Amino acid sequence: MGKLNNNTSQRVRNKSSIAILITAAALMLLISGIQQYSARKQIRSDLERNAEMELVIKSIAVKHALEDVELALRNRSWEFEQFLPYPDSLFAVTRRIVEQNPSFDGCCIAVVPNYYPEKGRLFEPYTAHRGEEIETVQLGSEEHDYSKNKNFILAVENDSSFWSEPYHDEDDPNVTLITFTFPIYNAKGEIAAVVGVDYITDRIGKMLNSKHMFPSSYHILISDEGKLICGPEEVGNTHQLAEETLDMINDSTRERFVSSSGHCTLLSFIDNEDGSKGYVFYNSPQNIKPWRIAVVNYDYEVFAPLIKMRWRNLLLTLAGLLILSFIIHRSAKNISKLQQATLEREHIDSELNIARKIQMDMIPKVFPPFPERNDINIYGSLVPAKVVGGDLYDFFIRDEKLYFCIGDVSGKSVPGALVMAAGYTLYHSLAAHESNPSRIMQALNEALSKDNETNMFVTMFIGVLDLPTGKLRYCNAGHEHPFIIGQKVRALPVKPHLPLGVVDDMIYTTQEDFLAKGEMVFLYTDGLTEAKDMKHEQFGLKRVESVLETFVEQGGIPTEALIHTISEKVAAFVGDAEQSDDLTLLAIQYTPKEKPIVLHESLTLTNKVSEITKLNTFVKSATTALNLETDLANKIKLAVEEAVTNCIEYAYPVGTVGDVVVDIEADDSTIRFIITDSGADFDPTKVSKADTTLSVDERPIGGLGVFLVRNLMDSINYERIKGKNVLRMEKRYS
Repeated sequence: MGKLNNNTSQRVRNKSSIAILITAAALMLLISGIQQYSARKQIRSDLERNAEMELVIKSIAVKHALEDVELALRNRSWEFEQFLPYPDSLFAVTRRIVEQNPSFDGCCIAVVPNYYPEKGRLFEPYTAHRGEEIETVQLGSEEHDYSKNKNFILAVENDSSFWSEPYHDEDDPNVTLITFTFPIYNAKGEIAAVVGVDYITDRIGKMLNSKHMFPSSYHILISDEGKLICGPEEVGNTHQLAEETLDMINDSTRERFVSSSGHCTLLSFIDNEDGSKGYVFYNSPQNIKPWRIAVVNYDYEVFAPLIKMRWRNLLLTLAGLLILSFIIHRSAKNISKLQQATLEREHIDSELNIARKIQMDMIPKVFPPFPERNDINIYGSLVPAKVVGGDLYDFFIRDEKLYFCIGDVSGKSVPGALVMAAGYTLYHSLAAHESNPSRIMQALNEALSKDNETNMFVTMFIGVLDLPTGKLRYCNAGHEHPFIIGQKVRALPVKPHLPLGVVDDMIYTTQEDFLAKGEMVFLYTDGLTEAKDMKHEQFGLKRVESVLETFVEQGGIPTEALIHTISEKVAAFVGDAEQSDDLTLLAIQYTPKEKPIVLHESLTLTNKVSEITKLNTFVKSATTALNLETDLANKIKLAVEEAVTNCIEYAYPVGTVGDVVVDIEADDSTIRFIITDSGADFDPTKVSKADTTLSVDERPIGGLGVFLVRNLMDSINYERIKGKNVLRMEKRYS
């Protein structure tokens, strides 16, 4: 009996739960229905107001377009009146009007019959566009008797100006025209002629349909006789839609309504092809009356927000039911929630691992990075403290310069990684076009300071090493100072600039140093000096210097061995303590190789174009001595001539005499040209490359010389050394 009661109670509870769910669902559906009805009514009211406003705005635009045509023609009416006594001059007047008003398709002046007896009964100078040409003819003849034309008769009889009904161009049926006509008077105040200008309605159509309330909406303009002046296009499916809309408006049997404000008329329709419903709103604004303007909107776009709200309400209803189910089946849901949390955690871990791989793929990790070069040796490592980190380093070669950087973001994990990725991308983009470290740093700071609501900052060191000379230019933004390792260990002096992202108007300056052959730059983040052991003691700067001095005492080791040695020292010091910060190390060794020089010549020129003859003889002598092939010698001559000509023309102010020194060095595989002048600071490698895909007329001035030199020579390099411009160009030969 007790078991039976338990079963009965369970059935009652189940029925009660189902009843609660059904009642809640019905209540939510009722509320949703009321909301849908109210929202639909409001959207319909808003549609009427917006359509009326859009019709007013578009009618004003049409009025201005027509007034521009009228004004342009009326302003020239004096020319017709002035040259009326000289009939042959009227041809030039119509032609000038068409040439000076590109929107006019044609212009004519139809003279009152027999006004010029010497010209016959009919005389009509006419100018019109014929393709790319403008043609002027005498159109009046017995075959073209304009005195019987409706527009001519109305202008003479009513003594007024007006716009004609739309009509198709005789030469192109797809082009619809309207003509503005007004009378011209002679000295006696009598009507002597009628001037007309043809205007292509497609221009008004494009203006009307440039912007809409909805993507599929379109406007049409209708004449007082119910003809289509213009629509969204003059050809294609949209033109067919415009014609169908015109038929609906002209169909007196269709039911139509007046808007709530009474300012426009509307009618509804169903598209025969896809069954979509829509509305047509139209009126006759005072400013373009008796013409009418109409706009067409489709239900699926008008009520799109309502459809979204319907789905949203449905989802909310389902969510409410799910909440009730959650309350009823709380225990089961708790287990499901726990399982879901476990799956989400695994998903987050998987995404973090992917983010780590993406981050590590961004930084260089293949060493040596430049197998074709023997003047640089680089090795680096980055070990994040978390799955992803906020450290970065990068290096690449452009125009015989090694660009490198190291940085440390104040935040760690995902936020730090995001800022690191942004900084890495910005640095690569900026350094690809700029060689001044402080300018790169300035641009980075402005970008990272903008909208920095999290107040995160980045310490960074940027260096640019000129490989031919060993000149090192660098800029530091609050980062740990690097070490120069040569015959001894010395700290590279850095100015105390603020980190990036702190103050957007911080001024950064460039510093300079020189690397001797075999010297190494060692860079690191604070994850090295601040690495802690189990007792929270830091590794410290003194231990770093000790490792580097030991390296010097041992006679030096490769960059890779140095990085591994320091990493091992830190790991041994930290022991089992958890890594607290990202650890990034980068070593760059300058190892220029010198080959025996087989040719060394020098030539000093003055900054005169006539000196180019000496230059050509000088270069030819060198290429002949090296027994270079004719084609290769000509390419070298052209590149050197272009570079030296650039110095002659632009290095010194006009009227100033200066020298341009050209040195030639050659070993058994490479010929080098070093061009030196004492003129104004100018880096030709920064000049934008010319776009050779453009025509000569379209291409902007400048850049073509640099384009030639870059393509003719294997490498070019510029440096400003001791107040002089030094441009190096190299070409390899067999």
